[in-house]
Formats: sequence, structure tokens, C-alpha cells
Amino acid sequence: MFHFLHYRKLLQINIQTLQIQSLQNPFLKSHSQINPPPFLQYLKNSCGFSPEKALTVSKMRKRTPKSPDSVLTFFKSHGFSEAHIKSIINRILQLLFAIPKSSLSPKIQFFREKGLSESDIVGLIVSNPYILASSLERRIKPLFDFIRGFLGNDRFVIELLKRSMFRFNLQRLVSNVAVLKNCRVPNCHISRFLVKRPIALMMPNPCQFNDKVKMVTEMGFIPSTYMFVEAVYMTVSLSRSSWDMKFKVYRSLGWSDEEILLAFRKHPSCIMLSEEKIRKGIDFFVKELGWSTSYILSYPVLLSLSMETRVMPRYRFLQVLESKGLISNDTKKLAWSFNMSQKQFLEKYVMKHQAKVPEILNVYEAMIESKGLSIKNGEGYEKNNNNLLHEKENEGFGKV
Repeated sequence: MFHFLHYRKLLQINIQTLQIQSLQNPFLKSHSQINPPPFLQYLKNSCGFSPEKALTVSKMRKRTPKSPDSVLTFFKSHGFSEAHIKSIINRILQLLFAIPKSSLSPKIQFFREKGLSESDIVGLIVSNPYILASSLERRIKPLFDFIRGFLGNDRFVIELLKRSMFRFNLQRLVSNVAVLKNCRVPNCHISRFLVKRPIALMMPNPCQFNDKVKMVTEMGFIPSTYMFVEAVYMTVSLSRSSWDMKFKVYRSLGWSDEEILLAFRKHPSCIMLSEEKIRKGIDFFVKELGWSTSYILSYPVLLSLSMETRVMPRYRFLQVLESKGLISNDTKKLAWSFNMSQKQFLEKYVMKHQAKVPEILNVYEAMIESKGLSIKNGEGYEKNNNNLLHEKENEGFGKV
């Protein structure tokens, strides 16, 4: 018995010594790296995972490599490139262990039935792979149908889901939309709100959303106007401390609380501007143009415009027109000119005078090119996002 215990103790000591040596001995350490477990090697070779990521995934392993093989084969057979597959799996590791026939195929088929081509489906999944991790019956279909009820077109819903589906919670969405409906916000404005500000409808607590809507109502916003839901978005997006900080910035520039709220009611996004942008805008309009606070309050949208690429280049150009006697010094028209679209500005202030001053277009082009901008086809340098959601916005967002 004594000899058995003695040998057992010696064995334990030898094992501990070998473990220490394996950590200290570079040869032993490199040898263990040369021969990693088969599944780790599979993850690195087939999925392009780093050793660290492969180790993480191996801990999640529920099946043999046969299951990941079937997932990779599934993606490849549906037009996904290796880069697409790696991107998807890296973002949602559990998809590697999905069962394609019961988990992935029905979702692909659902979107195919909605009229999407193979390339459309690839684009949708790559942009939002969380779709494949969502339940088709409990989440995707009900959410799709609910949103379609507002947008009225399958492809508009697809475009929205590309950007935001993984953030959507159907119960919260339904509850918060009900809050807006109870305030008699028209469906067309809810649709537009859903397209432009989907995250604002996803507040964790519907009671909080209700409080924000109540706050906006008490500020004097009218529910039948789109400005109402824009104000809701601003109040949802800003914490109380951020809200107070914005007021502090405006106060430091001589504005009263009543004036700040007046500007907010006319143009809600002015409360979201950075301190630098607020100060730069007010400084230009007051010191450069000599406008009063009350006049800026008439056009608070001007504070949201880019000073560098829109306001100042246009102002310098209009000064040239004035020096040539082509326009008069009109403060109200000046404010309007800053807020015009690029196309409108070109038609009214550039093309209109080109017959009298042929070089006028070159003058304007030189001014905006100095800001890294250009005119294309006479329609302006502002980038237009012509996706389906913008088409929907132009259509008026469905029925009222």
C-alpha cells in the first residue's frame, strides 16, 4: 500500500513537471500549435477564422463538422461568395450550426416569393444577416405584414429591413405606433417616420415613448403635421442631460428658453446640432450678415445647413451678382437662397443670368469646386440617394 501511494505521488509530480515544461519549452508549444484539434483546423481552413475566433466557435460546437459543411454548401449554392459567407458567419456565429433545410431555406424561399432575385436576396442577407437568425413565423412574417400595411409595397419593406430589421421588436413597434395613432397622427406621417426614423419607434419601454409623445404635445406641436413626429424623434434621441446641454449652448449665445423652444417648434433638428455647428452658424449670421436673433428664429432651418459647402459659397456668389447689379440686397431672399435645393439655386441665380454674363457658371463652379464639390448635368452637386425608400417618401407614404 505504501509503495502504491509513493508511485502515485511520483506520477502526479511527473505530470505537473511535464505541464510546466510544455509551457516553457518552445518546441513543445509549437508542436501543439502544429497539430491543433481537427475541428479548430476545420474552422480556420473552411471558414477563414483566426485561431482565437476558431477557439470561440469550437466552444459553441453542438454538432460535428458535417453541419457547418452543410451550411457553407447552402450559402455557396445560393450565390454567396466566400467573402459574403465569412462576413455573415463572423457576425452571427451560431448560423454555422444551423440546419439549412429547416432553418435557412424557408427564409430564402419567403423572400423569393416576395419577388427578390438571387442577387437581391444575397444583398439583403449580407446587409442584415440577423434575418437568418430570426424566426420566420414568429418574427419575420408578422413584422413584414405589419410594416407593409403602412408602406404598401413589398420592396419598400425589403429596403427597410435591409437597414433595421434586427433592431425591430414587433410588440414594441405595434405599441408605439398605437401611441401615435391615439394622438391622431396620420398614417402617411407614421409611414414616413418608420422609414426615416425606425429606431425611434424601438424605445425599450413603450411607457417612455408615451411620455416623449406627451412632452411633444405639451410643447405645442400639432399631431396632424409631420413636424410632430420629427419632434418625437428628437426627444427620443436625446437624453435629459444632452437636452439641457443644448439649451445651455443656445443660452450662452443670448437666446432665451422661449426663443429656443420657438426654434425647436419650427425646426426640431436644430436641437440635435453640435455645439460647434450652432456657434459657427449663429456667428456667421449675426456677425457676417448682421441678422438679429429674432430674424434667425424666423428661419431656424438655416442653422442645420452646411456653412462650408452651402451657405458661405452661395453667399460669396450672390455678392458677385450684387456687385454686377444683377440682384438687389434683400435679406429675405438671401435666407431663401440658402435653403433652396441646388437645382433651384442654379436655375434662379446662375442659369438665369448666363445670357448676360456668360462666365457666371464658371464663377460659381470655381467657388464650389474649392470646397471639393461639382455640378453634374446642371442639376447640382448634392448626392441623391435614389433608393426605394426615398421613392416612397416622395410618394407621400401611403394612405392617410
